[in-house]
Amino acid sequence: MRRIYKKCLIASILMALLVIIVSGILYVNNHLPNTIFVNSNQVTKYDFSIPVSLEVSNKKNINLSGKNNIYSGEKGDYEGQYKLFGIIALKDAKVKVIDKTYVYPMGLPIGLYLKTQGVMIIEPGSIQNKKGEEVSPAEGKVFAGEYIVKFNDIRISNKAQLLYLISQNKSKEVSLTIKSEVGIRTTVIKPVKAKNGEYMLGIWVRDDSQGIGSMSFIYEDRYYALGHGISDIDTGKLLSSHEGTIYNANIWGVKKGKKGVPGGLCGSIEYNNDNIIGSIESNNNCGINGKIDKPVYKRYKINKMEMALKNEIKKGAAQIQFIVNDKVNRYDIEIMEINKNNKEKNMVIKIVDKDLLSKTNGIVQGMSGCPIIQNNKVIGAVTHVMVNDPARGYGIFAENMILGY
Repeated sequence: MRRIYKKCLIASILMALLVIIVSGILYVNNHLPNTIFVNSNQVTKYDFSIPVSLEVSNKKNINLSGKNNIYSGEKGDYEGQYKLFGIIALKDAKVKVIDKTYVYPMGLPIGLYLKTQGVMIIEPGSIQNKKGEEVSPAEGKVFAGEYIVKFNDIRISNKAQLLYLISQNKSKEVSLTIKSEVGIRTTVIKPVKAKNGEYMLGIWVRDDSQGIGSMSFIYEDRYYALGHGISDIDTGKLLSSHEGTIYNANIWGVKKGKKGVPGGLCGSIEYNNDNIIGSIESNNNCGINGKIDKPVYKRYKINKMEMALKNEIKKGAAQIQFIVNDKVNRYDIEIMEINKNNKEKNMVIKIVDKDLLSKTNGIVQGMSGCPIIQNNKVIGAVTHVMVNDPARGYGIFAENMILGY
C-alpha cells in the first residue's frame, strides 16, 4: 500500500513539475520580450512573475543579482537566456545596453499622405456581362489585402493607371503581378465586357491613403508618429508603403466622442511644398516614421526630454501633450494598466483632465500619437480609443516606437 502511495506521490510531483515547465515555456514564448533595452551604468529591475531568470553570457559588463536586477556597464549587445528555476533553458534573448535617449515630445497634428506599393485589392467582386449574367473573373485568383504591382509587366502606381490599362487591353487575357505577405506571384485573368460597355477584371481596388494624426516625438533627424500603423479601412491590413509625406494640419474643430461612436479632429490639409514637414519612410505596427525636414520643435519652444525605458514606467498619474492653436498643452491622465510584453497596446490610459474631457469627452481620432509624459520623461504615445468608453484608450511605449520590439 505504501509503495502504491509513494508511486502516486512521485507521479503527482512529476506531473506538477511538467505542468510548471510547460506553463513556463508558454509564458516565456508568449510574454517575455526577445530583446531587453537597458541604460548603461544603472540598475534596471525586472520581475517576470514566475520563477524565470535571465542569464547573460558576458558577465563582465552586465551583472544580475536578486530578483533580476540588471546592472549594465559598457554599451553593447549581449546574448542572454531565460531559465526556469535558473536551471531549465527556455528561450534565448538579447540585452542591448544603450546610452540614455533624448527626444523632443511633440503632439503636433499632421496631415498624412501615404503612397502604397501598387494598388491594394479590397476584394474580388462580381459584374454583369452583356447578357446580364453575374460573373466573377477574379474569384479565387486574387484576395483581399494583396497588391497589384504589375499589369502585363507594366508597373502599377495608382488606380487610375490600372483602369486605363484595362480599357486599352479590352478582352485580351491579362497577366497580373500580385504582391502579398507571403511573396510575389502572377495570375492570369480574362477581362469581361460589362453591361455598360466597359471592360472589367471584377476586382475592387484602392490606392493612396490620406488622413490626420499626431506627431509623437522627434529623435535626432527623424520623427515618430501615430503609435500604430496605417491600415486599410476595409481589410484591416497594414498598408504596404512605397513613400509618403507629412504636412502641417489645420485643425478647426472637434467632434466629441460618445459611447459606441468615436469622435475626431476636424481639419484640413494643404498639399503644397511649403506645407511639407517631412517624409514617410516606414509604416509599421508601431506607427510611421521618416526624415524631418523642418525643426518644428523650435517653433513651439519645445526642449529635449529623456525617454524612459519600459521598466521605468509606473501605474498612476501622467500627462499627454497636444498642440492646439499653436499652444503646447498638457492634460492629466491616469495609467491604469501596463503590459510590457505586447508590441503595441502597452498601456491602458484614462483621461482625467476636466478641461480636455469638456472639449472632446476623452480620446478622439487624430489624437493618435500624442506623447505620454511621466515624471518628466517621455514614456510613450496614445494609440487607440476604447469605443465604448471615450475617456479610456491605449498607449504604446516610446521604446517600442524608436528602438523596436
